[in-house]
Amino acid sequence: MGSGPCEMWLWCALWSILVAEALRVGTERCDQDRLAIYTLRLETHWNRDLFPKQFPEWRPSAQWSRLIGRSHDRSFSLFRIGDTASDGFKTFCETGQSDGLDAQSQGEGGVFDEFNGPAISSGQGTSLTEFFVDGNHTQVSIAVRIVPSPDWFVGLDSLQLCKNGFWIDALSVQTGPMDAGTDSGFTFTAPNWPSEPRQKISHITAQQPSHPANSFYYPEKKRLPPVATFHFHKDKVYHLSEDTGQMPIDNRVHTIDDLERVLLQDDVSNDVLPSIVDDQTQRSKSKKHRRTRKGTRRAVSCQVGEWGPWSPCSLSCGIGESTRSRKVLKHSRRGGRPCPPLAESKWCGEHTACPQRFFNW
Repeated sequence: MGSGPCEMWLWCALWSILVAEALRVGTERCDQDRLAIYTLRLETHWNRDLFPKQFPEWRPSAQWSRLIGRSHDRSFSLFRIGDTASDGFKTFCETGQSDGLDAQSQGEGGVFDEFNGPAISSGQGTSLTEFFVDGNHTQVSIAVRIVPSPDWFVGLDSLQLCKNGFWIDALSVQTGPMDAGTDSGFTFTAPNWPSEPRQKISHITAQQPSHPANSFYYPEKKRLPPVATFHFHKDKVYHLSEDTGQMPIDNRVHTIDDLERVLLQDDVSNDVLPSIVDDQTQRSKSKKHRRTRKGTRRAVSCQVGEWGPWSPCSLSCGIGESTRSRKVLKHSRRGGRPCPPLAESKWCGEHTACPQRFFNW
């Protein structure tokens, strides 16, 4: 399913997503300062009972390539039904090699995390992996090549993991086979037959392509059984450091409402909050009195410099933080506008090169 005209949810791509089950929305907000870790389990259902026609028994037998995935924002597309495949995606769907896709993702600013799952050596099996999303990159795209096949795969295009402002806790999505449109073969073991020009990426159904040689052609069926299921489970959510980092509370708030918000975010106990708010109220009244007494003097607002460069990522393996800061050029006086945040952080890094069991939460 795409994130364009079909943005409204799981039911709009009924051929690639046959059933969306076990959907459970959580209570953690998917704000831009939140990072979520998901476990993804791919379960495949390709067997002779469900798909008896031309079921490949040997050279090679039915199996699946390694899983490739990207978490990203709406500017990135791994593949899109109705579009032509990129060179990297063509190579992956025909050979299982993803070097071209890795290079493509590195050139795309919309990608947050690149992740992989192990290949499945039989038609039925599972593949397990983990990945990161954050509040600015709430979509995930996945592809797994069907082996053997001309250029067939299963996958998800821009699946949204943030629903109505909250992270999805758990979701299972059943999928059917798709055709990358780069090879014109009809059968699992067809010889290489390039499509020139490339055709559009499309769904393979029980009736389409409507040729008796097609390995997935079952005209007596209304639709194909699902050939794979993607199971998502949210493991943990992290909060990025406050934009103003270790600055005192006074410099992080402009109003009483701001103070209450910051304190609640910092988990300050309720019995402490009233006294701090009262203290802030008294200071506000005092400042108002001074402004009245010195009303003839002009207020001076804070002025800050440009942002400095982002620091190196705090982790070389996994998702860390990068920070940048700016300096005060002129402090506020006589009731002028307070200084804005002087430091901010962002998520950085990825775990493609991490050891296999690095993420044992």
